[in-house]
Parts: sequence; C-alpha cells; structure tokens
Amino acid sequence: MLPKNRVLTPGPTALLPEAQIAQAEASMHHRTDAFVELFRVVRTGLQQLFKTERPVLTYASSGSGALEACVANAIEEGDKVICVNGGKFGERWTKMNRAFGANVVELEVEHGRAVKVEDVQKALEENADCRAVFVQGSESSTGTVHPAREIADLVAKRDNTLMCVDAITWIGAHEVQTDAWNLDLVVCGSQKAMAMPPGLAFLSVSAKAEKMITERKGNRRFYFDIARELKSQAKDQTAFTPAISLVASAAASLKWILDAGVDTLVRNAGDLSAMSQAAVGALGLELLSDAPSDSVTAVRTPGDMDSGAVIKGLKKEFGAIIANGQDALKGKIFRLAHLGNYDYIDTMGLIAALEVVLAEAGLKFDSGAGLKAAQAEYLKRKG
Repeated sequence: MLPKNRVLTPGPTALLPEAQIAQAEASMHHRTDAFVELFRVVRTGLQQLFKTERPVLTYASSGSGALEACVANAIEEGDKVICVNGGKFGERWTKMNRAFGANVVELEVEHGRAVKVEDVQKALEENADCRAVFVQGSESSTGTVHPAREIADLVAKRDNTLMCVDAITWIGAHEVQTDAWNLDLVVCGSQKAMAMPPGLAFLSVSAKAEKMITERKGNRRFYFDIARELKSQAKDQTAFTPAISLVASAAASLKWILDAGVDTLVRNAGDLSAMSQAAVGALGLELLSDAPSDSVTAVRTPGDMDSGAVIKGLKKEFGAIIANGQDALKGKIFRLAHLGNYDYIDTMGLIAALEVVLAEAGLKFDSGAGLKAAQAEYLKRKG
C-alpha cells in the first residue's frame, strides 16, 4: 500500500489547515494598525482559551521559553521553591530553577504516578518560605495528569507563594480555569492543542504574580521580562519583533477553537483518550500511568518488545508517526496523542494499524478487539 504520512504525536500535533493558510498569507509590518488588530484578536482569544480575565502574554519561543520566563522573573538566587518531578518535563522545571540559583525542594514521583496532594502540603508546611510551586498539569512524557487544581488550593492560602503550571499539554485537553482555580503563572505552547506550528509560547499572569514580580529587583532577565511585555502587550504590541506569520496562524487556530467551543475541544480529547484506553485494555496491553492524561496515552510494550519497533512499524507500513518514551522510558512505552486536531477516524485508523503491527510482532489477541472496544467506548460516551 501507499502510506500517507500522518503526524499523531503529542507535539507538534497535526496542523490545522486554516492555521497553515493564515501563516502563509500573513504579510504585514508589526508596527502597523493591521498587526495591532490581529494581535488584539489573539490576545482576546487566548484569554478565552485560558479562561482568564488577566493578560496572556505571547512570546516568540518554544514553550520552554515561557517556562524560563516564569523562573527568571519570579525567582531570585537563593529562593526556595518546590518542584514536582514526575517525568521529563517536571525534571525541566527542576533544572531551570537550579540554573537560576534557586534552592529546590524536589518532589520526585515515580514515572506514571501523579504527585500526592498531601505530599505537596507537607512540603509547604515544612518550607514556610517557599516562593513558588512548579508542577505540570499534564506530564506528557508519562501520560499522567497531576492534581494541579488541588495543589493550587493550597498555594492560594499563602500570600507569598506562586502557583506555576506547565499547561503545555494540559490546556485544550483538560478543563483549565486559570482565574477560578487561582493559577498564577500558566504556560502553553502553540504546537499542542492549538494545532499550529511550533514557535509561540503563551503565559498568563495573575494579579498576585504581577505584584510579586514587580517587587523583585534582583532578577536577571531581558527578552523574557514579564513586566516589559505586560506593558507592551497591553497596547496590542510586543516589546520585540514578533513572529508575525505565527501570530496570524494563532488567530486562525483560536477562531477554530472558539467557534467549536473550548469545552468541545476538551471533550474531544477526552473521548479519544477513553477510546484509546479501551483499545489498549482489549489488546491485553497496560497503561503506564495510574492517572492517565487525556492529552496522550502512554502504553507499556509487553515482555521484551521494543516500543521503537512498534513505532518504526507504524511509520514504515502506514506512515503513522507516534511518539516513543523519553530517557529511561525509551523503548519501553509508546504514546498515542489526542489533543488538538485529531478525531474519531484518526484514532480508529491508528488503532487498526497498531493491531496489524502488534500482530506481526507476535502479540496474541483477537483481531479487531481494539477497534471493537474503542467503538463501544465512543458509542457509550456519545449516548
């Protein structure tokens, strides 16, 4: 057969055609009324996506740039912080804070496990001078969702502690209410649920975070200066040259999301996740996570089977590109994505292709078992 390449990874995700077209058509100078109008649309749309009335900043960077902005602006050398490390991206929070000289209290969690709220509470009680808590909403390296809302409830009671959330694969796949849940610094990236190319990072800033950041005088930052960007972007401009074509792409993506409804986008990810989990169980496979994320399903490969062989088989035979595990999990899991511009047919087609590859690798199961379970789950949720 002639394979048709399909990106089915948790980021970059499959591109929305409207976002691609908008990017290609963008032609303007950033210090013009045309850009101001475009950027105003994006700023307003991001507020609706984040469910906040506060500013959501746009940076020309990967999501990690906005993560660094959180640390560079909120944390001074010697500050004590709590970092939840349950995977590749929790580890990134830890490394970033240490790079800026923070005194890190690391809550290391077994890969595939969600951090316990009581462990965070204990750490907060033992570290009264904690400046911030850093956590993933969704740890995409393990397919695990952390109880960020419950942790935020603890942090909200502390006037001098910020709640900082890496929501890069959380927003658009799970319900996120930035204001109602007292989330102070929340980061998202363009190449996830927004189904547009990489290159933009988004950061919402609460009033509490703005006040605490403004009061700090010893922080070292320049490009990622939150106070500077708050001032510039309030005027629908950026402090530095923006990625104009990507801003146009973001406007198209946000129109797609808001026309459908943010909650509809979230439900879509939940439906595809539930279908995939049902298929995994029917094929006799196991999930890695005990708190599965709706953005990505992490699946253990059985016995000595190398997940890399599954991934290569899907790519070679069907043109389907999925994600391997990272670091210690490489070769042990494969990951199926659900956030953004994926639908029922994408998911059912991937499950069908996965059955073929697994059968060819010697796994025993009733042919069509995964498809049958996924379809039954879909019909149950639809009804």
